[in-house]
Amino acid sequence: MSITDVVENNGLAGTRRSSSAYVPPLQRTAGQPAPIAANGGLSYMSFDRNGDGGTARAIQDALALIAEGEGQRVADMVHNAPPGAPIETKWGVGFRKYEECMAHIRRTNPIHVPEGGVAIPLPYTVYERHTYSVVPSNAIWRDPARPEVAALLRTNEQNNKRRDLWFPQVMRDARRIGE
Repeated sequence: MSITDVVENNGLAGTRRSSSAYVPPLQRTAGQPAPIAANGGLSYMSFDRNGDGGTARAIQDALALIAEGEGQRVADMVHNAPPGAPIETKWGVGFRKYEECMAHIRRTNPIHVPEGGVAIPLPYTVYERHTYSVVPSNAIWRDPARPEVAALLRTNEQNNKRRDLWFPQVMRDARRIGE
């Protein structure tokens, strides 16, 4: 479904809705690549039903993404890597812990750090999909009819952190760019 279809199917194209939520119009610069966010970058507020701010649709999409299993596979790959060993990714080697990455930086000679710069571990996700977080005040956490949904969302939230690795990065002193 294209972004235009989404907008038209949800009554956003020039019509007023009873929602009190402000939904800014979708704007894209000519030639801009498509967004990697869900719904082609369209805010979940545009799926507002009965004042839920689009939460029902977002939870539905989150559960569909969880059901695909890719996020769990990535979390398991990171979790099952040997302790302290570098994890090969398409972006280079990453580490599960800050300390592991720092030890790698200290013992690796090829890391060139220009004068005024510093080599440090920085965390990045290795999961190239959008993720979902449900705020603690959401009723889903207390809904006695849907404990399995809350459990799935809780596990996925924990996996969001497990899909991060620490990568050695060189930060340069911008004041020295002219040199």
